[in-house]
Amino acid sequence: MKPDQPATRDNLLPADDEQHEAEALAQLTKALESALTSRQPRESFARELRAQIMDEGADVPSRLRSLSPRLQFAAALALAAGCLLLMLRRLLGGNGGGELVEDTVPSSA
Repeated sequence: MKPDQPATRDNLLPADDEQHEAEALAQLTKALESALTSRQPRESFARELRAQIMDEGADVPSRLRSLSPRLQFAAALALAAGCLLLMLRRLLGGNGGGELVEDTVPSSA
């Protein structure tokens, strides 16, 4: 259907190519439905997942302990780097207070 053509019943019907493609997709869908079987999760997985969901309100240290050692190390490294950057900024006289800094250009008035 062309963009400037009004929508009628005749031009809304799919062309032969589209009809064949739609039939092929329908056959594929039926084949997938018959090939794929539903499975139940293992009981241990369901218990672990339930425990994790129920424990979402846990405090930060316990959540950090549940992370892998690599992630614990990365979190500690990011925290240390952030603290170091904040200290350097304060020590080197950066704008640490968040206030606006005025230009030091003398006015001509």
